[in-house]
Amino acid sequence: MNEVTQNPELEKPSILYHASPNRGITVFHPKKESFREANEGPVVFATPDKAYAMIFLIKTDNAWTTIGRFSEAGVPGPWHIIISDRDRFEKADVGGTLYEFDPKDFSYDKKRNMGNIEWTSQNPVKPIRKEDYPSGLEAMKSAGINVYFVDEATFNVIRHANDDGKSIINTLTLEA
Repeated sequence: MNEVTQNPELEKPSILYHASPNRGITVFHPKKESFREANEGPVVFATPDKAYAMIFLIKTDNAWTTIGRFSEAGVPGPWHIIISDRDRFEKADVGGTLYEFDPKDFSYDKKRNMGNIEWTSQNPVKPIRKEDYPSGLEAMKSAGINVYFVDEATFNVIRHANDDGKSIINTLTLEA
């Protein structure tokens, strides 16, 4: 469900983002909580895509949520998050903070998962700015992320659909 824009000659972005429900972090230390590869080692994740970062204001996992985006004629569309457990999502929404980093200590690997959407640093990183949000859901919606709550059966059909669930997602009603 994730489409990656690959650009092997991509210059470093001017700013990278990292969102977390944990407020007040003064230094991000590399951790071995990799969602990509077990042998990657400890890293700090960041992204040049502010909307993508906002998805991580609420701690979820892929057992009950899935994220992605679709492209039309090579133009990436908005990010979406599909949620099969609204109650769990709402309980996890304690708000959070969007942190900004100078990209100097970060790089990306075009062969790994999200390519140039996910940048990593193996060094501790201090945020240069931060913005707090009282609600992760409201922050996601204001960032243009399409948020959909579905039942578990619909969630499973989307996850196993040949078109990454696009035909089903196109029929869903956005969270107001």
